[in-house]
Amino acid sequence: MYTVRQVAELAGVTPRTLHHYDFIDLLKPSRLGDNGYRWYGEEALLLLQQILFYRELGLDLESIKRMMEKKDFSVIKALEDHKAALRRRMERLERLIETVDKTIAAQKGETTMSDEELFQNLTPQERDYAEEALERWDPKVVRESHRRYNSLTTEQKKAMKEAGETLNHDWAALIGTDPAGPAARAVVARWRQGIEFFYTPTPEILVGLSRMYLDDPRFKATYDKIDPRLADYIRQCVEAVYGSGLGV
Repeated sequence: MYTVRQVAELAGVTPRTLHHYDFIDLLKPSRLGDNGYRWYGEEALLLLQQILFYRELGLDLESIKRMMEKKDFSVIKALEDHKAALRRRMERLERLIETVDKTIAAQKGETTMSDEELFQNLTPQERDYAEEALERWDPKVVRESHRRYNSLTTEQKKAMKEAGETLNHDWAALIGTDPAGPAARAVVARWRQGIEFFYTPTPEILVGLSRMYLDDPRFKATYDKIDPRLADYIRQCVEAVYGSGLGV
C-alpha cells in the first residue's frame, strides 16, 4: 500500500491532484487509516494509470468519470483503446516533427517556407487557431510564442497546463463576487503573468482575449465545462482591471 505522497511521486502528479480526484469520487483510496491517511493499493494505481492516460488524450475529468463508472468498463479494453490512440498520436507527431524540422531550417536560412507550410500537418482546428492568431496579432509575436512554448520540457508543459486548470477553477470559485474586488484582481494578475511568458500583452489585447473567451464558441465550450458562467465572469474581471482606459 502507498501513501498519497508516494503515489504522487510514482505517477508524477501532485498530492493535491489525488485529493481532488478523491473529492470528486474519481479515484478513491483503497482504504483510510485510523489517522485519516489515504492508502492506495494495486487496483487504485491501475485506475490512476487509466485516468492519466485519458488526461493525456485530452479528456476532461467529468468525461473520464462517466466512462469509468460504466458497468462495462474494462481496464484491458481501456488499455487497448489507449494503445490505438497513442499509435495514431505517434504517427501524427512524426508528421508534426517533419513540419518543425522544415521550420527550423527556414529560420536558419537554409531554405524558405511559406505561411501555408507553417500550418502543414496541423489539424483543421489547430490551423484555425494559428491562422486566427496571425490575423489578430503580429505574426512575429505568434511565432515567438510558439518557439517559447516548444522550448519547454514535457514536465514544464504539464506544470503549465495544471497551473492553468487551477487558475480556471480558482476563478470559477469567485463567481458571484465583485469582479473588481481584490480576490478577482489577484486571479487576473496570475492570468496575465501566465500570458507574459509568451509575450507582453497590452490592455487592449487582454480585454480582447477575455471577450474572445466569451464570444468564440470554441473557447467558451472549454470554460462551460467548468461553469457556464465562467467565460462571462472572466470578461468582467479583466474589463474591471484593464477596461477603464479603453472606454469600457
